[in-house]
Amino acid sequence: MNEKKITINGNKVTFDYLFKKADELIGVKNTIDSSRDLIDLINNVFSSGDDFSFKYFIQSGGLERLELSLEDVSKRLETISNSICPDEQVEVVSNEK
Repeated sequence: MNEKKITINGNKVTFDYLFKKADELIGVKNTIDSSRDLIDLINNVFSSGDDFSFKYFIQSGGLERLELSLEDVSKRLETISNSICPDEQVEVVSNEK
């Protein structure tokens, strides 16, 4: 049986490395969930006709915070994507005896 050894930046991919990347993705997911909650809040406030709360949210920088949060998500996903891109050459190791 042949086994492929995958490397990233010349380093063998390990369980710990993949676990760390999965943990980073969970952090991104949590940021997305928070952003979605803000969007839901904006939708509910606007739909209910609560002009005061809607204007307060806008004037207090809520949309800017949402935009920064989504920009952060984009950058973090790109960084994680780049960090899990395997090297082009894959070493094939035979496990046969």
